[in-house]
Amino acid sequence: MNIEPIKTAITGSILMLSLCVGQATAADSFYEGKKLDVIINYGAGGNTDITARALMQFMQKHIAGEPRITIKNKPGAGGIVGTNYFGAVSKPNGLTAGVFSVALMPELMKDPALTVSHNDFIFVGGIPEDTIYHSRKVPGLEKATDLFNLAAPIKTAGHGPVNMKDLMLRAAMDLLEVDYKHVTGFKSSGKIRAAILKSDVDMSADSMTGYASRVGPNLVDEGHSIPLFSIGVPTDDGQLGRAPGSLESVPTFDEFYEAKFGKKPSGQKYDVLRTIALIRATSLRAVFLPKGTPPEAVKSLRAAFDSTTADPDYRAEFLKISGFDLTAISGVDAQVRLKSLLNTDAKTVAFIKRFAAEGSN
Repeated sequence: MNIEPIKTAITGSILMLSLCVGQATAADSFYEGKKLDVIINYGAGGNTDITARALMQFMQKHIAGEPRITIKNKPGAGGIVGTNYFGAVSKPNGLTAGVFSVALMPELMKDPALTVSHNDFIFVGGIPEDTIYHSRKVPGLEKATDLFNLAAPIKTAGHGPVNMKDLMLRAAMDLLEVDYKHVTGFKSSGKIRAAILKSDVDMSADSMTGYASRVGPNLVDEGHSIPLFSIGVPTDDGQLGRAPGSLESVPTFDEFYEAKFGKKPSGQKYDVLRTIALIRATSLRAVFLPKGTPPEAVKSLRAAFDSTTADPDYRAEFLKISGFDLTAISGVDAQVRLKSLLNTDAKTVAFIKRFAAEGSN
């Protein structure tokens, strides 16, 4: 028997094992005695901030070496300011991470305000969420379907013309043929909620986290507001269905639309909603590192994200603040989905650009 091929295979296996052990050791020791700076692209007290701080609180103990974590909020322009800041100042040394509500829509539309590309970031992991539309109890609004028959325009509120919240609010209201006035420029969802309590604006939309942790207790339970409908998730038949874990008592947009018109929604503005729903169902919140970050740092943080999102204690905390069971997407999968979303067909992107421009007038 010729044993040379076997000897070669064994030698190769030993070399590969040594390499893997070496990489694991490097990843395990990378953050030992170091500090990890985390940038959040929305203001303190908002939905992104709530999710990000809870995640990093638990993730710290899952990062090998347990680095000290500092958090900095960089709000503005619907997440663009913080995203730009992260891209401009973060060195690819593994010591700065971003936890963002992903500003993917501005990149799709080539918004000049966004000066960086998400292709220049490394995904550590993503957390998708459904969105709940809700409104203050303006005169005549006691139940959701009263929205169809209000005597005066309702004031909707968002962050910026190309922000997903603004686009989906305007698209939904146009499709439902409800008279409204849109107010934009709020730096966080917390600012919008404060404006609702002061009756400066009436209606907005929040992630499940924001709804369960802030809107429900502070607006709905106190009798100021009511939930209207959820955006849902794209289905194989080209419509929007119920997202996993979404509030069963709240209709989806499609159900709400059919309650008024007796048919399924369609058209270009519905395509806007479907595109946004796909983005939010892929990764509404994401953890990023700068491109060029050392592989051992990437490996360490991706492993920490995966183990954190599997941690029963974190999952229980997530359920408490979000109102639904956590679904997480690995960094590798999120990176693939991001590329696909950035290749959204040109016709849809062109219409969204025109639609966003109308909202800035």
